[in-house]
Amino acid sequence: MKIRTDIVQMYRDIHSWVGILAGLFLFVAFYAGGISVFEVPLQNWLTKPAALPAPVSVQQMPDLMQKAFAAYPEAQQEYTVVLSPTVSLPARLMWPVQAGQRHAGPVDMIAASLDAKGYLVTVKHKPSEVAHFIDELHENVGLPVFMPYSRWFMGIIALLYAIALVSGVIVFLPMLAKNLFALRLVKGAWKKWLDIHNLLGVFSLPFHVVIALSSVLFAYHGVIHNVQAMMFSAPAAIHNHHSHAEKVEHQPIAQSFPPTLAPEEIVRALQKQAPGFVPDVLNYAAADKAKQTLYVIGHDEHYMMRGPAGGLAQLDPVSGKILSTEYMPGLQSAPFSILTTFFALHFGSFGGNAVKFGYLILGLVGAFLFYSGNRLWLISRYRKEQKNGATEPGKGTKFLTRLTYGSIFGCVSGISVLISTALLTPYLGSYLSVSLLYYAVFCICLGVSFVVPDTMRVRVLGMCAVMTTLAIPLIYVCKSLVS
Repeated sequence: MKIRTDIVQMYRDIHSWVGILAGLFLFVAFYAGGISVFEVPLQNWLTKPAALPAPVSVQQMPDLMQKAFAAYPEAQQEYTVVLSPTVSLPARLMWPVQAGQRHAGPVDMIAASLDAKGYLVTVKHKPSEVAHFIDELHENVGLPVFMPYSRWFMGIIALLYAIALVSGVIVFLPMLAKNLFALRLVKGAWKKWLDIHNLLGVFSLPFHVVIALSSVLFAYHGVIHNVQAMMFSAPAAIHNHHSHAEKVEHQPIAQSFPPTLAPEEIVRALQKQAPGFVPDVLNYAAADKAKQTLYVIGHDEHYMMRGPAGGLAQLDPVSGKILSTEYMPGLQSAPFSILTTFFALHFGSFGGNAVKFGYLILGLVGAFLFYSGNRLWLISRYRKEQKNGATEPGKGTKFLTRLTYGSIFGCVSGISVLISTALLTPYLGSYLSVSLLYYAVFCICLGVSFVVPDTMRVRVLGMCAVMTTLAIPLIYVCKSLVS
C-alpha cells in the first residue's frame, strides 16, 4: 500500500509524540491491569484466613441469622449472605462494622459462624487491600489521585492511546508486507526495538482497539449513563440504587422488617426465574424505614458480565421475585447489554479462566509494547541529536530517559514489593499504608534513575525489578515449607 511520504512522516510524528506523552501512564495501566484480571484470587491469596469454625450449611443459615441478629440487632441494617465462602469472605453471614460505608474496596466486616455446639462465634475480618490497590493503580493510570479526577484523566490518556493506535497503523501500512515478520535483533539498537515494537503492536492490535474504546467508555460512562437514562426508560430501582444506599445512614432504621425468605428459598426462587444464573453473594440493605432490598451478585459463564465479580440482580427478599435484570447476564435490555459488552471486553469477564490468562498475557505484552515504544523514541531522539553534532544526549533527552526507566521499573518493583510484603504480613493496614509503601518504592526507583550513571541505569533498576519479583515465589515457597 502506497501513502505519500509527507503524510507518513506527519503520522509518524503524531505517533511518536502522543506515545511519549501517554506511554508511561499506559505502561502502569497495562502492567497493573494485567495483574488485576485476577484481583479476586490475588485478594484471597494475600488475605489472612479468619479464625472461625467452618462455614455452616445453607440449611443452617436461618439459625445462624437468628442468633446473630439477637446478639447484634444493628446487623439487620446491612448484611451479606455468602453462598460460596472464600478466604476474603470466610463466613456465611457477614456485616460491616460501620453500616452505610461507601467504599469501593475491602471494609472492616464482622464474620459470624456457629461452633460445634451451636454457639455463635464472631470475628472482625478485613481482606487484604493490596489487590484492590493494584486495580486502583490500573484505573488511575499510576497517579496518586482520587476519582473522579483520575477517571477523567484516564479518559484523556485513553483518547491519546487511540490516536497513537491509528497513527501507528498508518505509519506501518506502507511497509506491512516487508516488515510484518521482521525481527532484526543484531542490526543495531534502533532496528531491534523498532521490529519488536511493530511485531507486538500489529499482532495485538485488535486487543488494543478494544481496550482503547472500552477505556474511553469506562472513563465517561457516568455521562453516557445519564444520557442513556433520559433516552431509555430503565427501571428506577437500579438507577436509584446508590442514592437509596446513601440514605441508609441518614434515615432511622426500623428494629424489624417483614419476614424474608430464607437464603435457601431465595436461591431456589432465583433458579426458577433464571436457571443459568449462579448466585454467589446475597447483599441485604435497608432501603427505607420498613423495607429491605436484596441485591444478588452472581455469574453465568454463558454470557458476558458487567464486572470482574459477575452480574447483579435485584430481588424482593419477601417473595423472591426478580425486580430488575438490567445488570443480570443474559436477561439485560439491549442498551444495557451493549454497555456490558464493552465492560466485559475491558475486564475479561467472560469465557472463564482461559480468557483471564489471555488478558494477563496481553496486558503484560501491552506494557512491554509501551516500554519498547518509549525506548525507541529515546534512541531516535539521540540519533537526531548526534546528526546535529551532539556528543551526548541533550538535557531534555536525559530527563525523559531517566523519567522513563525510573517510572517503568519503579512500577514493577513497587507492585512486587507490595505482593511480597503482603505474603510476609497478610494485613498491611489501611489503603493509605499500602499506597504509601508502593509510592515509596516507586519514588526510590525514580530517584535512583536520576542519580546513577547512564551506563548503569538499566542494569541497576532492572536488577531491582527482577529481584523484587523473584522474591514473590521465593517467599511463598519458604512459607509453604515452614507451615
